[in-house]
Amino acid sequence: MEILPDPWILFLQAVPFTLTLWMLHTVLYKPMVAYLEDRDEAIYGSRRDAEALQAKAATKLEEYEKALSVARTEASSARAEARRVALAEREVKVTAAKAEADQKINEAVAAISGEKELAAKELERISTGLADEITVSVLPSSSKEVRA
Repeated sequence: MEILPDPWILFLQAVPFTLTLWMLHTVLYKPMVAYLEDRDEAIYGSRRDAEALQAKAATKLEEYEKALSVARTEASSARAEARRVALAEREVKVTAAKAEADQKINEAVAAISGEKELAAKELERISTGLADEITVSVLPSSSKEVRA
């Protein structure tokens, strides 16, 4: 019994084994490893891309929020300024309207005072005439003296 196998038999067994390993490597292992690497890259690459897009979106959102805050502040100050201007214009118009109303009231008071004086003079004239008529009708003889 021999401990070492025949080298020729070892060679004949090693050739198909090596050929089978080479074929498996070429046909099965290499495409399968490439497919698995592509899949891992797709999964992890997509995840990295998604994280990058989320970070970019968060940055953009922060920029938009800052711009919106600035716009709100500007709008608020513009509203406050417009309100201040409107209140000032309102105050000017109210003051002008009050002055005009006071002027019209003073004119009306002056007109009424003038008419009052005219009415008082007219009333004085009419009352004197009525007094003379009453005197003539009550005292016919003294009416000649009164007229003279």
